[in-house]
This record gives sequence, C-alpha cells and structure tokens, in this order.
Amino acid sequence: MKQPHALSAEPAPVGIIGGGPVGLFAALLLARCGIASVVFEQKAGLSTHPKAMGISRRTAELFRQAGALATLEDGALRPMPPWLAIWSRTLVGEELGRTPHPPEASPLTPCAPLHCPQTWTEETLLHALEAEPLATVCFDHEVVEVAARPDGGRLSVLTPEGQGKREFFFPYVIAADGAGSFARHALGIPADGPGDKGHFLNTLFRAPYGPALRGREAVLYPTFSQEGLEFFVSVNGNDLWLMHHFLLPGETLADYPQERLADIIRAASGLPDAPVEILSTCPWVMSPKVAGNFAEGRLFLAGDAAARLSPSGGLGLNTGLQSVHNLVWKLAAVLKGAAAESLLATYEAERRPVSIATLRDSDENAGEIFAIVNAAIKGAWETVRRQIAASRRQGSALGVDMGATYRQGAFVPDDTPAPTPQDPLHDYTPTARPGSRAPHLWVEAGGATISLLDLFFYTGFTLLAGREGAAWEVAAPYARICRNGAAFTDKGGDFEALYGITPGGAVLVRPDGYVAARWATPVEAPAQAVAGALREVLGTEPRPL
Repeated sequence: MKQPHALSAEPAPVGIIGGGPVGLFAALLLARCGIASVVFEQKAGLSTHPKAMGISRRTAELFRQAGALATLEDGALRPMPPWLAIWSRTLVGEELGRTPHPPEASPLTPCAPLHCPQTWTEETLLHALEAEPLATVCFDHEVVEVAARPDGGRLSVLTPEGQGKREFFFPYVIAADGAGSFARHALGIPADGPGDKGHFLNTLFRAPYGPALRGREAVLYPTFSQEGLEFFVSVNGNDLWLMHHFLLPGETLADYPQERLADIIRAASGLPDAPVEILSTCPWVMSPKVAGNFAEGRLFLAGDAAARLSPSGGLGLNTGLQSVHNLVWKLAAVLKGAAAESLLATYEAERRPVSIATLRDSDENAGEIFAIVNAAIKGAWETVRRQIAASRRQGSALGVDMGATYRQGAFVPDDTPAPTPQDPLHDYTPTARPGSRAPHLWVEAGGATISLLDLFFYTGFTLLAGREGAAWEVAAPYARICRNGAAFTDKGGDFEALYGITPGGAVLVRPDGYVAARWATPVEAPAQAVAGALREVLGTEPRPL
C-alpha cells in the first residue's frame, strides 16, 4: 500500500470513508478489479475491541472468492461450540435452556459459518491489502466535511499532527463510516427504523472461565444476574470475553468504572474468586435504521452507514459486507467504461429492500430476547424456559443468509416463479432464477473437487452451459464459458436440474455470484443472446473480455 504522505490532491478514482471491515473489503475488491482507492480512517489503527463476531455462510463465500477465507478461519473459534446460546442464572449456574446452532455443514454451500472477532476480520483484510499497490489505507485521518458534486465528492480530511486539513476530490465515494455516519448526516440522508431500543456497554475482559465451562461450551451466554441480563460472548473459547450490560435511563460510561464492571462480571459469572481484567469498554445504542436512500449522486452509503441492525443474529456486519460486494463490481465496470452510469442505481434497488427485510428479521430476534428478559424480570422462570425452548431463531439462518433475492436490478427476468419456502427464515431453496444467488454444487475440474461458485470471478461474467451446450462457446468474447463435461464435470447429473435448464441451455452469472440471465433451452444465436443480456444489465454495448 502507498504511504499516506504520498497522496496527491486527486489520488484515486474512489475514496472510502471508514476503515472498518466494510471499508477495507471495498478497497480490496476494488484493487482486485484494477481500481485504485484511498481509505480514510479516523482511528490510529485497526479496531482493538471485537464488536461484530459472526461471519455467515454467504459472507464466508465472499471471502473464499477473494482468496482470504483461509486466513479468516485461522482467527475464528475452532471447533465451533456445539451450542449457539446457553441461558442460565449465572455463567456456571442453573441452566434455563439451550439454543442450538444451525447445522454447521450444509450441502447448499461450500462454507461454514464462523465465530470470528471483528479485530481479526480487519487484520485479515489489511493483510490482504498489503499486497495490493492500488489500495491506500490512511489511519488517523478524519473526514470532517463531505460535499456531493455532479462529478464526484469532495472530502475535507484532518490529517495527523503537523499536517492540518487537506482537501481531496474523488469521482466516486463510498461512505462506510459506521452507525453514526458523519457522511450520511452531512449529505442530509434520513434513516428510518424502530428507533432507540436501549443503551449498552460492551466490555472486553480477560478471565479464566474456559475450564469451568467444559461440557457447556457455547458462543453466547445470556445470564440473569441480580442487576438484570448480562450477555456474555465467548471471544476465544477460553479466557477472552465480551459482556453486554444494559444501561438504565440516564446512565453513561462514566457511571461504570472498571471495578464496578469487574464486580458485575464476577457476580454474573458465578465465579467470584476468578480474576477479572477489564481490557476495554465500548458504549453502543441499539437503534436499528435503514437509510432512506443508499446514494447521493456519486456518493454511496455502505455498512452501518446504510443499514444499522439489531445485533441479534449477527446480521449487521454480514449485510454490510454483502452489500459492498454488490456495489464494487458495478463501480469498477462504470469506471472502466464497460457499463453505463445507470448500473449504479441498481445497488440501491437490489440491496435496500434486502436490508429492510433483514432489519425486520433482526428486530424479531431482539424481540424474542426482550420477551425472555421481561419474563425473567417478573420471576416467571417456567415462562422463560418455555420461551427459550420454543425459539427457532438461530442467528443467520439459511433462508435469510442464502435466500436474498432481488426483485429488480441488474438482471434479465425470465418470468419464472420464485420459490416459496414454507419457512423463509430457515429454508433456502436453491434456484438459478435471475436475481438469485447462483447455487452451489460440488463438481470435478482439473482433477480436483471444487464448488461451482469457484468458477465465478469478480472481474467478469461467467456463462455456465449444459452438457450439450457447445454452441454457447461462441459467446466467449463476452463471458468466461464453463460447460458441463468440459470446463467442469457434474458426475451426479444434478447441474442442469439445479439450474433449471436443459442440456443445451445456459445461465449467465454476474461477478458477485448472482444470476444475470438464464436460457432454459438452446437459442439460435448464442453470442447475440449473451450480448443482448449484457447490454440490458450494463446499460451499454458489452465490450470483449
């Protein structure tokens, strides 16, 4: 990465506000597309407090495509504990119920969910960015003014001591500056949602609780102490923990010196003699909202700046990473002259409805937790046990994670009906209907077993053709052609049925792994058909690869 002092007044086509996971991921994806970017982060370095912890299956697929999944897995909790949550009176006390994980392995995806501290997610991304000369990450650089112009965005940035304030212009800007998003407020973009649902302290601490929890390993430990609900989160499965403490009206961080927090932890743990070391404390507000629009001219909102969700279910970070994965390939295509500016409008058209639906789901997750807490406050312990046992909310369930389907956007509808799962929360029906995630299938390629998802590349389109689809090879100037029986072999004979085509049909897949177009049967002019679909998706005449 270039050093910040080397920045010119117009350093790159894309400026990124915020160096958290979403901003760093955007820079990495842009670099892979051959687009330079500059990230401005007001902190002096990476996060030291692990806020978000859950990486969903779909998000793991994105890291797999970016070649960073193995590194991410190195810092994840392994093996994954057998339980998502164990509810109890204290950390080691009387149990009130257990919430299971969804099955870790699924035939519907090559990836398992991960419990990974945000600190490691950021380290993984920064490590990958160090090999990308097109990416510049500027820590200790605070954006203090944002102005939208027809041709881009102007940013005023406070630089480290002695350098003062500098002005930068970028043709495009991605604002990934968190829930309080200075950029969103500066642009006057409203946000709508249920509003303030509570204020909390998120405390990172060290305590040797692991050995005392053998046989009751979990990711989450909601406990009902004398002061109310204390929500423990395992960071490393042994001696690193988070605790979320609910603040009463009027309380602030100043009301909770380290010794008071340590006393609360000792009481709620049921292990009063175990040493507790407070490492850091981070106040936060549960106030789920989605921005009224995801763009203002050429400035785009991403991550919590676009949609801040209730943390229940771990959907916030995943939604942000998946959204920026949707945005960047489109931005790169426009910058390279391969797509019309109109393509960028499909970012909001596709991702805002998904964000709203996810907000509702995470809100229902939080609602279940609040109902359990309210019953506990009343001492209705049998009701608490019954509610825990009846809960089917298991974090990022398959339907929510894999089944996000776009109703309109950068694809060519084929007028086939969408799947109607009985339980949209948990059930995911694989489909190659345009606007859907292209389904996973294990296949043979180059003497190895791979996922079909491994054939998709982030800088271009992929055409998957059936066994008798050799005629589609003429479309090679516009897309990478991968034919069953040639580029890959589906030994189980499931590919055509899974993708809803005959052996002579084909499916066009976007760089982000979503289906752009589908031809269930052979066509007379395959090259023209693919070019026509790309013209409709990109808004301009397609260019050869």
